[in-house]
Amino acid sequence: MAEIEIWKAHPDIVGIEVSTLGRVRTLDRTVPNGNGTRLVKGHVLKQCDNGSGYLRVRFSINGKQIKRSVHRLVAQTFIPNHDNLPEVNHLDCDRKNNNVENLEFCTHEENTAYRDKLGHTARNNAPKSPVFAIKLSTLEVSRFNSQHEASRTLGFSQGNINGVIIGKINKTHGYFFVNDDGHAVDVVKSKLHDVGGIGLKIK
Repeated sequence: MAEIEIWKAHPDIVGIEVSTLGRVRTLDRTVPNGNGTRLVKGHVLKQCDNGSGYLRVRFSINGKQIKRSVHRLVAQTFIPNHDNLPEVNHLDCDRKNNNVENLEFCTHEENTAYRDKLGHTARNNAPKSPVFAIKLSTLEVSRFNSQHEASRTLGFSQGNINGVIIGKINKTHGYFFVNDDGHAVDVVKSKLHDVGGIGLKIK
């Protein structure tokens, strides 16, 4: 059975509604149009990663562009915060799971302690996606059990590694990356053909 989604107006931001499943939408509104006005239909807002794994949305208020974290919008809308706690914790340590049932207000110390205690376990229990890393200057290929392991070993951002894999950027720090899946060989061959690579050294 599909989970019921409940929408509610944000208590402080006029013109948006937030859902219990972690979505945000604008409402229909009337805006100036020359000598008159026009109706702008509301819509569900696109969510983007802020670079740290949290989702955020962007919307306009009185012509000003506003960016807000989705988890904070959900908590502010649905969860009482009588003690005025400053941070919002994800109970399953998944920063993209903004279902209201997965969120709680907390102190900075509580948030850090929870992440230190359970975050490592949550990451280790999560499904791993092995990746190949190709050093383009030497054509040496290394295999890592996850993007996180590649990031830790090679010493640069996991976000950049993921950016290469999804095609957002061509390379990072002289490396090309590809998921170790059924398409890896073809993708690697295509990339090496582009750079004129031969004589791979598999590590």
